[in-house]
Amino acid sequence: MAVEPTPDPLDRAVHAARSQQPEGWVELTGSIMSRVRAIVTPSAPLLTFAQDETPAHDDQKSQTYVSARVVTAAVRRLLQRDPTHAPEGIDLQVDDERLTEIQIRLVAAYRVELVALAEAVRSEVLATIRDLVGPDPELDRSAIGIDFVDVTPGDPNKT
Repeated sequence: MAVEPTPDPLDRAVHAARSQQPEGWVELTGSIMSRVRAIVTPSAPLLTFAQDETPAHDDQKSQTYVSARVVTAAVRRLLQRDPTHAPEGIDLQVDDERLTEIQIRLVAAYRVELVALAEAVRSEVLATIRDLVGPDPELDRSAIGIDFVDVTPGDPNKT
C-alpha cells in the first residue's frame, strides 16, 4: 500500500487563496496600484560620462544612465553625515538627460561659519556627483546652489 505524502501547508494555503477571489477584489487591486503609483514618482535618467568627459557607453555601445533618485539619495546621505548641517531639500535640474544644476536647502548648526560650510559642501557634493555620473564637462561647482533656510542649536540632523 502506497502512502501519499502530506501536502505542504504553504502549498495548500496558496491553492486556497487562489481558488477563491473575494468580492470586490478587482476594484481593490486597482485602487491599491493607483496609490502605489502616486507614491513612487518617476525619476529622470541622467546621462553618465567616461573619464575622457564624453558620454559613457556600455559593452553594446549604448549610452549609460543613472537615476536622478539615486543621485538625490547619495547627496542626502552625504549631507546628513556631519553635525554642522542637514538637508532640508535637494532639487536636481535636468535638461536633455544631463544634470545641469543642483539646488540644496540646508539647515545649519548655530555658530557654524556659513560661507566656509557652503564652499565645503559644494566641493563634497560635486565629488559625490562625479562618482555617480562621471566628469561631465558642463557641470562644475557653480552649478551647485546652496541656500541656508534655518539655523538651529545643536545637530540639525537630530532636530
